[in-house]
Amino acid sequence: MVLAFSILMNFSQDSIQSLEDLKWKYRIVLAFQDEDLSNDIVSDSLQTSIEERKVAYFLIDGKNVVSNVEAHFSEVYIRQLHTRYKMGAKNDCWLLIGLDGGVKLRKDNELDWSLIFKTIDSMPMRRSEGKKINSY
Repeated sequence: MVLAFSILMNFSQDSIQSLEDLKWKYRIVLAFQDEDLSNDIVSDSLQTSIEERKVAYFLIDGKNVVSNVEAHFSEVYIRQLHTRYKMGAKNDCWLLIGLDGGVKLRKDNELDWSLIFKTIDSMPMRRSEGKKINSY
């Protein structure tokens, strides 16, 4: 019984409740979309590029969230994300949040992974990550 409680406590402590839980661990892509997310499938090659750049993505349509990380956002928190980041945009919009938690890029259009990767790859911290990878 104590072991089961301990496992449950560890799970609840490790589960992502907010974007703040990802700070300094992942770059974040938040995409607010009007259409149903059930058709949004990330290809294997795209997933590899996302993982290489330490990106956690959250595709949000109203109350539903599709993500590549295990997160449990409350409805209240999702509404807060809309208010803070969508900022009254009438259509789809997305933003890139850096490892430091600051917004690096925001666009009012469909998700553009090539622009996201280009922006990440131009960041000083990402360039230093590349040097570390190449030096081994």
